[in-house]
Amino acid sequence: MTNVVRSFADALALALPTAPTPTNPANDNVRRRLEDFRSALTAVDHTDISDVDPSSLPDEAQAWLQSAIDGAQGAPGVVRAARDATTAGSWYQIYESGSASGHSASEPREALTGGMFAAQMIGSRGLVKSDTLLAGLFLLGPGLHYPLHQHPATEIYFGVSGEIGIQHGLDGEPQALSPGEVSLTPSNRLHALTVGVSPVLLLYCWLGQLGGRQWWWRQDSEGHWHRDAYERTAHASWERTASEAVPADVLARL
Repeated sequence: MTNVVRSFADALALALPTAPTPTNPANDNVRRRLEDFRSALTAVDHTDISDVDPSSLPDEAQAWLQSAIDGAQGAPGVVRAARDATTAGSWYQIYESGSASGHSASEPREALTGGMFAAQMIGSRGLVKSDTLLAGLFLLGPGLHYPLHQHPATEIYFGVSGEIGIQHGLDGEPQALSPGEVSLTPSNRLHALTVGVSPVLLLYCWLGQLGGRQWWWRQDSEGHWHRDAYERTAHASWERTASEAVPADVLARL
C-alpha cells in the first residue's frame, strides 16, 4: 500500500510542472501555485500508512471506472499510478441522497447523487493521513453537471481519462480539460464542472482550508442569484447550514 501512495504522489508531482493549463487565465499564476502542490506531494510521509480496506463501487460506477481506465491517456507513470490507486483506495459516494438527511429532492446537489465518487490516497479518509493535503481519484459519470459552487481550499484537477468542461466565474465560458492537462481553482473561486458522453477520471488535490463551508449558487426565475451553504457533519454527511441572496458586494467582486 505504501508504494501505491508514493507512486501516486510522485507521479503527479513530476507531471505538474510541464502539464498544459488550458482552463486558467494567465493572471492566475498557475505555475507558481502548482509548485505549492508539488512541494506538498513530495513532503508526504509515505511510511505512515493506515489500514484501510479497499471498497468497491456500485455496478454502474464500476463500469464507468473500467471504461475510464481502459481509455486513460498521458504520461505512463501517471496512468500506471492512477490504475494502481483504483484498487487500493476506499471508494465513497461524495453526495448521498437527500431523502436520508431531510433535504428536498429538488435541491441541485440531489442531481449529483450516484454520479460522483472519490478514492482518497492522502487526507482524513486516505491511506496516508493528513490534515493539510487531500489527494486522490475523482470519478464523474457521463452527462453530469456540477453547478456553480465555491470552497475555501485551493484545488487542482489532473486529467487521466475523458474530457470535462470547467467554468471559472459567473459568466465564464467552460474550457475543456483533457488527459495530461491540469486545472487550478483558487480559493473561493466560483466554478462549475460539466461531463460529456464519456465518464471522466481525474486526480485531485486540495490545499489550504480543507474544511469550512461550500457555497452552491443558483439563479431564480427573475435572474437573481442565491447561494446555499453546506458543511460536513461529524458523520461525514453534508448539511445545509445557511441560505441567502448573494450579497451585492460579492457579486461586484466577480
